[in-house]
Amino acid sequence: MSARFALRALGILALLALALASSAVAQPAANRQTTPGGLSFRYVHMPEDTHQALGFAWRDGSSIALPGKEALSALAPALMMEGPKGLSRSAMIEDLRDLQASIALSASVNFVQGNVLAPAAKFSQAAEMMARLLADPALPDRALQDAQRNRAAASQQAWQSAESQAQRLFARLVLGDGPYLRVMTAEPASFARVTKADIEAWRRNILVRDGLEIVAVGPLDAAEIGREIDRIFGSLPQSGAVPVIAKPVARSSGKLVVLERPVVQTIISAGAPTRIAITPDIVRSQMAVEVLGRGFNGRLLKAVRERLGAAYGISAVLQTVDATTRALFIHTPVANDKAKEALATIRSEYARFVADGVTDEEVEPLKTAYISRNHDLTRRGPALAGLILGLTLQNFPDDYLASYAAHVRALDRAAINEDIRTKFPPPPLTFMMLAPSAEGLGADCVIRSPEEIARCE
Repeated sequence: MSARFALRALGILALLALALASSAVAQPAANRQTTPGGLSFRYVHMPEDTHQALGFAWRDGSSIALPGKEALSALAPALMMEGPKGLSRSAMIEDLRDLQASIALSASVNFVQGNVLAPAAKFSQAAEMMARLLADPALPDRALQDAQRNRAAASQQAWQSAESQAQRLFARLVLGDGPYLRVMTAEPASFARVTKADIEAWRRNILVRDGLEIVAVGPLDAAEIGREIDRIFGSLPQSGAVPVIAKPVARSSGKLVVLERPVVQTIISAGAPTRIAITPDIVRSQMAVEVLGRGFNGRLLKAVRERLGAAYGISAVLQTVDATTRALFIHTPVANDKAKEALATIRSEYARFVADGVTDEEVEPLKTAYISRNHDLTRRGPALAGLILGLTLQNFPDDYLASYAAHVRALDRAAINEDIRTKFPPPPLTFMMLAPSAEGLGADCVIRSPEEIARCE
């Protein structure tokens, strides 16, 4: 019986290996095309898809570079999505619903991104809607006022949440007071400082043909989608003034700061900047973080939840600061009576992680999971378009997806541990805690209101 089981297991493993190998071979290939109007785009033909997907992006930095305009990246795309002139937002949504289509526009610290998704036969109509939106947005004054008021109120309300407050105060410890912090924490006062004139200037400088990155995935052939791309972007200005922005100055004091506040659960936020570069090798650091604290198999969850019984969940992630900067961020609410033990456990688990690295038993299952996850993404047009666009904005090579499975399989524990040793922050991490009392926690700085945080930096 054990021999039959072994043979069956070997057969399953062989089939799995064959499936993974074939997935690497079958990865859709993106090739570069040019529209009749001279715009370059990456194109993947997926003839079996029913919907055509188009993703596009511009590099930006206005919310950081322009003093006092940190809310620009939040408000400008939202106001444009109110619709083109001559068409209300509700009417635009209804028209898109009739087409079974969607359009979107959003922005972050470094990028503005948009997409169009529609059935192949109706894509030209959705493209026309996006073209109108980009070329001649209505930008209604009342909608801007509503957005300013609503977003400021939501941000102010978030300050009342213990978890949001801990995260924002932690960001202050790592980033200091400045535009990156104000963008990341959505400072309530920042929304009122953005005017309609700011948004007009932003779209004329940023939403231009130069530097535009475009990815098309779906059933339309390259010539058809090329004409639709020209329809969408043909009337935009050729060039604008993309601002030059300063890099964030991230830091880690290694301090434990405690805000005394009557909370139901103690909130712990911890971390520090990393030296991780955004290259194809970032997968090594991503796997390392997953071993530390993502999902039910993460070391932190096993230690803090299963062994200590102090929390329902805990996470460790690579937090985006800007396009090339990532910070390690650990966050959990814990029982008040176990806060001291939870703090010590997180510290000891992280120290062991940095000192000893990860094991083969932790890494090998992740390889299979990463390859499978990537394969699933590349099978769906909208997801694939977004994936290729993100890789393009990070200047990854065009063959990255085709070589992804082989790249992941070739990873070994030694390479991941070298990343942990050289790119992850050494202990001690910076900790921000919200707790009923700082007694017994060994805090370096104790405050009784968020405004006192400056003296703890």
